Amino acid sequence: MSDHTPDSATSSKVPAGPLAHVRVLDFTALVQGPLATQMLGDLGADVVKIERFEGEWSRHWGIADGHTHGQTDSFLAFNRNKRSVTANLKDVDTRDAILERSKDFDVVVENFRPGVMASLGLGYDDFAKVNPGIIFVSSSGYGQSGPYVTRPGQDMLIQGLSGVMFLTGRRDDPPTALGVGIADQYTGLHIVVGILSALLHRSVTGQGQKVELNLFSCMVAAQQQELTYYMNHAMVPERPVENHGSVWATAPFGIYETGDGHLVIAMTPCPVIAKALDMPELSQYDTNAKMLENRREIYAAISSKLMQGPTDHWMEVLLAEDVWCAPVQNYDELMVDPQALHNDLFWNVGIGNGEQSFRTVGTPFVFSETPAALRRSVPDLGQHTDEFFGDSSKDAT
Repeated sequence: MSDHTPDSATSSKVPAGPLAHVRVLDFTALVQGPLATQMLGDLGADVVKIERFEGEWSRHWGIADGHTHGQTDSFLAFNRNKRSVTANLKDVDTRDAILERSKDFDVVVENFRPGVMASLGLGYDDFAKVNPGIIFVSSSGYGQSGPYVTRPGQDMLIQGLSGVMFLTGRRDDPPTALGVGIADQYTGLHIVVGILSALLHRSVTGQGQKVELNLFSCMVAAQQQELTYYMNHAMVPERPVENHGSVWATAPFGIYETGDGHLVIAMTPCPVIAKALDMPELSQYDTNAKMLENRREIYAAISSKLMQGPTDHWMEVLLAEDVWCAPVQNYDELMVDPQALHNDLFWNVGIGNGEQSFRTVGTPFVFSETPAALRRSVPDLGQHTDEFFGDSSKDAT
């Protein structure tokens, strides 16, 4: 695992990222917004995180109540490459100071409930008056208007409302949520896409604009092919009894137990599996229709075969015939996975002044000339307040 902990010396040696010319005012909390602004920071943007004096919510609440060096793991996970500024947004002078400094910024991102920023005098119209080219991004649970506008929006709630819970698990399982905050993180990606699109538009026209995203719409959009099927066939296939991992897939798609673990087989024609596993009886299932209609029998036959040997053996056998497959790894195995290590996916990241650090997941981006990189530690609460309000152009480490 690489040591990416920044200090004043190493940070100055990191080449500028592709967004080095972009400055972001970040009013976000929890996951969807902080993930998006962290991605911008990884890509070189100067991100200034505006927090209340007690800190944003995830400084005090996180998954499994995990803490490292006194900070919640959830906050550490989504807030590197940022500066932290504390402010009372209800104070008129503070509001005016933020608006004045926004003249030097390109993007504002917020994920308060709809109407909160405007009520504080910090809505899109307020920023646009002093900076017409500003890109103002609002992300919420359900949108800025509509029948659910006052409801709380949170990942699990959105998974339930969007229908996605009925696609996960086996036939007799209750509605099942994914093990990660997929709605938050998928929305975070859309926030970044929206910002980059608006920046490109502004570079051509000079025109700023407001961009709106929400968890509910993004989670519905995540089911593009599934809902396309449903809307044109008025049905969803019944969840299978077998562990196929998808209600939609034809055999041999599924999760299989081996002699010492599990492996996954993806889209592979049965005749190919028949050759790889020396199971000629599977060759008869040579069309998608046959592989779907008979997937229970196919799954049972392959399961019986794979139980007779260890995962490593079957991986070698299957890959030799170009079968789409992978072992099912736990986190201990992932930490030493050779491809994960080769891709430099696990970082040491500093906290505050960098004297302490924690382990986390790095960026998946690879650029040949303008690398995504760690340029700032996760900031202590209010670490850069004096710097921000004293001189908006100052860019101290």
